Amino acid sequence: MSQGQISQGQISQGQAAHAASQASDCGCPEALDRLWEYLDAELTAPDQDVVSAHLSHCTGCLEEHEVERVMKAVVRRGCQEVAPDELRVKIHERITVLRVRGVLPE
Repeated sequence: MSQGQISQGQISQGQAAHAASQASDCGCPEALDRLWEYLDAELTAPDQDVVSAHLSHCTGCLEEHEVERVMKAVVRRGCQEVAPDELRVKIHERITVLRVRGVLPE
């Protein structure tokens, strides 16, 4: 990957930084593997610090962190919806019909 590729727009600055970080063996695979645990604050304090330090100097992993953070927020927001009562009734009726027909176990 060259400066020419970056300046010609063939790759993003984040991709270039990520590639450079991987070339210097700074721990991108480990950081990315632990990203969900990091976002969920499930890491021990020392491990949280290691991932945080990595994200502070690796633009590529930081971009991935932001994508995952936004995805998590979208999923959280979507899961707060409550199904309308009519839908619940229709689902219950359908399950009852399938059980009566013997398609679903009791």
